[in-house]
Amino acid sequence: MNMKQLLAIIFSTTILSFSSIVQATPHSNYVAEASHPSAPENNCFILNPVCQAAYALAYAAYLIEVAAVDAQNYNNRYNSQYPVVLVHGVSGFDQILVFVEYFQGIPAELRDGNAVVYTPNLTAWEDAEVRGEQLLSYIQNTVLPETGASKVNIIGHSLGGPTSRYVAGVRPDLVASVTTVNATNYGSGFADWGVDNLLGTAPGDAILAILNLAGVVVDALAGNIEYEQDALDTILFMSTEKSVEFNANFPGGEPTSYCGEGAAEANGVKYFSWGSHGTITNVLDVSDALLAFTGALGYWNGDQHDGLVAVCSMHWGDVIRDDYHMNHLDATNMLFGLNNIFETHPSTLFENQASRLRGMDL
Repeated sequence: MNMKQLLAIIFSTTILSFSSIVQATPHSNYVAEASHPSAPENNCFILNPVCQAAYALAYAAYLIEVAAVDAQNYNNRYNSQYPVVLVHGVSGFDQILVFVEYFQGIPAELRDGNAVVYTPNLTAWEDAEVRGEQLLSYIQNTVLPETGASKVNIIGHSLGGPTSRYVAGVRPDLVASVTTVNATNYGSGFADWGVDNLLGTAPGDAILAILNLAGVVVDALAGNIEYEQDALDTILFMSTEKSVEFNANFPGGEPTSYCGEGAAEANGVKYFSWGSHGTITNVLDVSDALLAFTGALGYWNGDQHDGLVAVCSMHWGDVIRDDYHMNHLDATNMLFGLNNIFETHPSTLFENQASRLRGMDL
């Protein structure tokens, strides 16, 4: 090894070390979990009232300090080191008409525990790579500059799962974790049915036109009228065939077998997932009928599903659970919070994940 090679190794090692330091920067409002103080010891003789009184005062001060620490930790219970970015799925949005949220009420619940939460609006109808570039731009140009953080925790629902994984694949240095929720990681059984039965037909062309128009309206209401829609590309992408191709290019966290679990960490990014099954979960929710319809048509190969995605397709990385009784829209507390009242509330799952990320120093 000559001197030039040695200097190059030293230089690259220094740069990598510096990069790792930069990448560890939390957001500006991060408050680390505080530890309880040590309790005072009572070393007094029983018959020494002065000492006992002093100990009692010290113990009272200790209890007050413990209560203060508990209050601080509770107030920051969802305050992960890095901002949380919630990513919507197809035909989705961040917020429209002021009170309608894709992740209905969930950002507010997380912020109540001092989480820093962002909900970008991506194109309603596009594939994960186009949407992924939009998400990456949003993270680089909005989230990181505003918070001072060097990484983000991304939680993506439905097509938001592969969209999030795309960002982690091309820029793992900017991503602390990816969590996919009821995600189309191996495609959608309903998309497979649509590809086989509708594409290239007059009814199929009409449906695609309607979907594109609906996407224009949704994105306009969400403030992004400039977005172009491509429902055909979206449906093709969510087919099993195209999803498998995408996974080959972005394999971080991929299960070792279908319906199994994958590596909990890849390229420095932690991977998690959860999912559910069921279609009719609340008789007041008009969207349940739609999901029952799509569920009846889709190709599921014997798998349980949520009306749009098979449970096994939702698996990625560390699988937290896949047996919640929720349909595809319940998973983000849609429609207007009408979900299964006998099941864990959807917002609780997001709160638990934020707490989990905080506990892992993410």
